[in-house]
Amino acid sequence: MSAASMNKIPVAHAACTAYDVPLIREKISALFRTLRFTPDMFAGKIILVKPNLVMAKKPELAATTHPAVLRALAEVLAEFAPKKIVIADSAGGPYNPPALQVLYRTCGLMSLAELPFVELNTDCSFDNVEMENGLRLRHCHMIRPAVEADVCINVCKLKTHGLTGLSCATKNLFGLIPGVEKFEMHATFPQIEDFSEMLVDITEYMRGHTEYIALCDGILGMEGNGPTHGTPVEAGVLLASRSPYALDVMAEHIIGCDRAVLHLDAAAKRGLVVRDWQEIPLLSADEDASLPALSFRKPDSTSGKFLKNLSGIMGGRLAEAFAARPVIKASSCVGCGVCVQSCPVHTIALVTKKQKKIASITPDKCIRCYCCQELCPKGAVVLRKNPLIRWIH
Repeated sequence: MSAASMNKIPVAHAACTAYDVPLIREKISALFRTLRFTPDMFAGKIILVKPNLVMAKKPELAATTHPAVLRALAEVLAEFAPKKIVIADSAGGPYNPPALQVLYRTCGLMSLAELPFVELNTDCSFDNVEMENGLRLRHCHMIRPAVEADVCINVCKLKTHGLTGLSCATKNLFGLIPGVEKFEMHATFPQIEDFSEMLVDITEYMRGHTEYIALCDGILGMEGNGPTHGTPVEAGVLLASRSPYALDVMAEHIIGCDRAVLHLDAAAKRGLVVRDWQEIPLLSADEDASLPALSFRKPDSTSGKFLKNLSGIMGGRLAEAFAARPVIKASSCVGCGVCVQSCPVHTIALVTKKQKKIASITPDKCIRCYCCQELCPKGAVVLRKNPLIRWIH
């Protein structure tokens, strides 16, 4: 596909304000019709439905793809008689059957396995994949359901993200890297520019390997300290596209952070998307529906273009000095060790203070990946901005 045709891939949107399965099913069907998806795309195929299951959290907290969206999508797909529909993701942390059971149960997915053609993945094996066109990532391990799929439907969530700014379609495919190997990826690509290129490499592998569709659950989004500890916010929208980048550019605009996401800049440099949302064909699956224009509160880790403008000064050391750093809120820490296990550079340890075990971060080794903040089950890792940044903003 040429760069010009990639830039013309449309995004379809539909208004949806409730997690009502019949309503969502109707909206997804309308999105599929609007984008001219045909039955032969799905009939007899192995379909990977890749939700955002970043951690075991209840659906109403807006950290994960809502089960009502997954059920409605499965019901739509079942009409096309696929070979099977596999719902699969790898959250941060251990990737094994007991961990998956906790994830599915907490996120409200257990009943989906009762639907025709649907399997909740319990196969925790993975394969090595080669990325011939990868700019940063030339090979990696990827969970087996992704490798075996004919069709990938990336059912992402409309959320802010402490590291990348946006957790939507492109970032969601990072969940195809098995378990704790994601932490190794952060250690391998500690600079956000390289990490962003790596995300595009993973996405391009899936786009070349499968029939690819991005579907965004934006009925309830998350603002602030996403992707796991932000605040739910009503956005009332479903988005769909063959291009994850076009969908993400539109998501940037919806949440009020146009041109702020580096992995979309990386995709644009490869000719995969345009950075002006107004240049992307926008199709409405509803009569008279308008695209929402909101202003999501940004994560504490981000300070807009101020830090970006410092990235080229002193080899990036000045920007690093001003970047928010994770700190442990001792009153909330229960000493579970999740942050210790998730730190890619092993700069967190459990220490005893006042006869209580709590986490402690060695700040000079921290690479600001914010895995600890993202995965802490108690929200005990907070991001502390440089005082000058707090004053400016």
